[in-house]
Amino acid sequence: MKTYDVCIIGSGAAGGMTAHVLTQRGLDVAMLEAGPRRAPEEMPVHRVRRWNLPFRGLRGDYFQEYLEHTNFLANEPYSWEGDDPFQFVQVRAVGGKSLFWAGVTPRFGPDEFQPKDGFDTRWPFGYDEIAPWYDKVEALIGVCSSGEPLGAFPLNNGLPPLRPKAAELEFAKVCGSLGRGLKMIPLPKAILTKDHNGRPACHYCGPCWLGCDSGSKFDSLRVFIQNAEKTGKLTLVTNAKVRSIETEEGRASKAHYYDAAAKSWKDVRAKVFVLAAGAVESAHILLNSKIANSSGLVGRYLSEHLYAAIGGYLPQLMNRRVSNEDGNGAHSFIPDLTANWRGNKFIRGYQIFPNGGMGETTFVGKQLAGFGRDWKKNVRAYHKAGVSVLFQGEVLPYKENRIEIDPKLKDSAGIPAIRFHYKWHENESAMFNDMMQVGEELLLKAGAEYFKPRNPKPMAHGHSIHYVGTARMGNDPRTSVTNAWNVTHDVPNLLINDAAPFVTAGNQNPTLTILALAMRASERLAERFRRGEV
Repeated sequence: MKTYDVCIIGSGAAGGMTAHVLTQRGLDVAMLEAGPRRAPEEMPVHRVRRWNLPFRGLRGDYFQEYLEHTNFLANEPYSWEGDDPFQFVQVRAVGGKSLFWAGVTPRFGPDEFQPKDGFDTRWPFGYDEIAPWYDKVEALIGVCSSGEPLGAFPLNNGLPPLRPKAAELEFAKVCGSLGRGLKMIPLPKAILTKDHNGRPACHYCGPCWLGCDSGSKFDSLRVFIQNAEKTGKLTLVTNAKVRSIETEEGRASKAHYYDAAAKSWKDVRAKVFVLAAGAVESAHILLNSKIANSSGLVGRYLSEHLYAAIGGYLPQLMNRRVSNEDGNGAHSFIPDLTANWRGNKFIRGYQIFPNGGMGETTFVGKQLAGFGRDWKKNVRAYHKAGVSVLFQGEVLPYKENRIEIDPKLKDSAGIPAIRFHYKWHENESAMFNDMMQVGEELLLKAGAEYFKPRNPKPMAHGHSIHYVGTARMGNDPRTSVTNAWNVTHDVPNLLINDAAPFVTAGNQNPTLTILALAMRASERLAERFRRGEV
């Protein structure tokens, strides 16, 4: 059996970055991906519209219905403890969830790496340590920048910012007059506002979370994996569902996986293994492997983001000309400025995404009384005026929020499945209540016709898809799973390059930080190979 220099498990943002760095340095790399390779033209963005879906997106989360309908979503069983389900999204295809993310790329700031409130623990380094890798990632993948720092929000480097949409301009006029110190700025996104590194600028053809077939939005397949293959140093193995990593004399020696196409079990040997399957799946593999867990913390401190939204209609936007406003998603946002008013109500903070525009479909007719010609006229008017305020808040890292192996449930390959234990606490409840108050203030200040929610509640557990923190990093092997370089304390040739080592979730989207940490860890690993230390 051939022994590779490195075996990477997972092909999303973390796996792709790892493969990019290592193959550019001449290392012989194998990559195991649980799903197939799909062509860019198979993305739902142009091939499937909402009205093509069996349930029109009305059954629940229409994003999941798109992925199910186009066979990008893994149909594997999992369970949860308690009455509230955990919405676990697993994309099975080369490129992983990077194929379908919205491209939002804020940096974590100093307060995310070193929180000042004393809750739980801090990362083993600060913002200044990771900032150089943020710079390199942004230059590599192409990030349109906010152009300015604000509060604790650091500046992104990159391409010209996106222009605000009509609804965003309306909110920008009033957000500063709430007495909370709010300010709207361009949203940093891994979306090209001009041609970059051989990829074309965005032409705003549709929602980015339905995939990008032009390559204008970053994804791991187009930016990393295809280029890694050109080096001749990457062996990509698809439909490979990893059950476990096996060890010999305390070192990882082979990955044991099920070849779904051949319907047989196989192994890959390597000198070093890198888990990059996502925070949940990487912890799942470690738990099934029964390794790297002397701390007992593998699977624990699972976190994500608290999502909530309210909406209404702006009269000043009614009866305007129809224009393309569904492409690319939000262009502006209000970074976390909750330190101005949160006091003792809650700790940490949240981002605000005031948005609006004309999508390809509308459900406003369900809210309007009437019938016939006048009702249709109202639908057309209100469709152009719909606005919403979306919130993304930090969920604190709680030890009891975790995954474990379900004692009975198995997937299609016979691999023991996941059980989630997850709930919000008082801090998240207080944060949600504050979100609703601020959102109502924003809507009313902007002059919105506002429909007050009867029973407001956050979106479901797992809705953010920003899973982090199941193998947290730290300097003490008794209280952490990996060190500051993503290397597991117990198994010296095993790294975890996805979001599992995150100590905090922050209020920011995690992908840029995943990429920066993966690049940092991979460059160090490549240097250790060069020195003959591996």
